[in-house]
Amino acid sequence: MSKVNTYQIAAVDRYANALFQLAKEAKVLDSVSNELVRIKEILQEDQEVLSVIMNPSISKSNKIKLFDTIAEKIELSKLVSNFIGVIIKKNRVNYLLEIVGTFENLLASLKGERVATVSSAYALTDAQLADISSKLKDKFNADFNIQLNIEPELIGGLKIQVGSQMIDSSIKNQLQLLKEKMKEVA
Repeated sequence: MSKVNTYQIAAVDRYANALFQLAKEAKVLDSVSNELVRIKEILQEDQEVLSVIMNPSISKSNKIKLFDTIAEKIELSKLVSNFIGVIIKKNRVNYLLEIVGTFENLLASLKGERVATVSSAYALTDAQLADISSKLKDKFNADFNIQLNIEPELIGGLKIQVGSQMIDSSIKNQLQLLKEKMKEVA
């Protein structure tokens, strides 16, 4: 998740809650969640699309055109398409990934699941994600909804966050720890 201030967090929560309530009333929570996950995957995989979304100098109308193209390609529902149109018009589209994450947390909470954010340098297979989920279930005695973030700067290994607990076995973290130890010796 990018660094956001308290005002921005409140905005993210409001928009995610609004979409969640609309989807719940329409009884389409799972399909909206699947659509949001597809959008998130597109933004994480295509840096060019992400940079257009995040660029404040690109007009709202161009961003809407881009999302209309994406909506057609992945067959987004009218609810999700309209929601994205609203957040573009309200200058909140740069929080889209955070809104999706908050929506996923709300859905997991409704289902009685806990959320684990897994960061990896590379995409993980379904078998690897299932193994992580199983180990988390054993450790925390709860079912988990896993949110995967691809962070190439980790180099390798994993970073897993469950609530306020962080397990960081990334090579980046190990190198940082080694650097700190070397500074102590010098």
